[in-house]
Amino acid sequence: MLNRLIRAYLFLIALWLCLLGYAGEPARGPVPGLSFEKREKGGVSYVVARVRVDQAPLHLYWKDAAGIPYRNFATLRGALYEKGESLAFATNAGIYARDYTPLGLHVQDGLELEPLNLKNGGGNFFLKPNGVFYVAKGYAGVLSAEDYAAAKPQPDLAVQSGPMLLRHGELHPRFIPDSDSRYVRNGVGVVSDTEAVFVLSEQVVNFNDFALFFRDELGCKDAIYLDGALSGMYAPAIGRYDPGLAYVGMFGISVPKAEADKGGR
Repeated sequence: MLNRLIRAYLFLIALWLCLLGYAGEPARGPVPGLSFEKREKGGVSYVVARVRVDQAPLHLYWKDAAGIPYRNFATLRGALYEKGESLAFATNAGIYARDYTPLGLHVQDGLELEPLNLKNGGGNFFLKPNGVFYVAKGYAGVLSAEDYAAAKPQPDLAVQSGPMLLRHGELHPRFIPDSDSRYVRNGVGVVSDTEAVFVLSEQVVNFNDFALFFRDELGCKDAIYLDGALSGMYAPAIGRYDPGLAYVGMFGISVPKAEADKGGR
């Protein structure tokens, strides 16, 4: 009951922020290394954000300098604007625990705020293998949690979530082609060691079809599921202003205010 009340409270806060409007100007012009497209497969439309991690300043966010969680895109955008930045892209990161902390590894700006979680349990996160998306020195990768533990990379950012959608081009062995477990979902995969793709389904989709989209439409060999149901994306360049509801980790790309409005409204 308490968890439901907290979620309802956070939803009302996010709704209030939306009614007030986002603080600051969004970044509408082109951002080097960031592009968007829409694709359709099997009657489901998808929003795809392509990020060249060697060009675009991709960051991972959770809390501000005072230790207060951002929670949603609106708050994140306002905080960045106060620092002279305009938000160009954001999407929710990995699955989180009931106490609103990352359930697995969370590394931002090279600092490990939550450790790798190799435990067993219930729910999507623990549907093994789960995995880690990480960026290190301009290179991106997706590894299973066990492979990540063995490789011991030194990432600038990293998020653990699960299940893995693809591992070495193969779908997760537990996925069911005709499963009726269908939700709006988002995930991240790597096309190359410098290009990541963040995907949000605009309609409900099962895990099997979501993974096939990453493999067959985007050419990914490795990808992980981030979350579902509440998943969203902020992308003013394509007119998408999802508020974001009760998130913990969020990926984001911002640019200096002076560059925010290049390309016109």
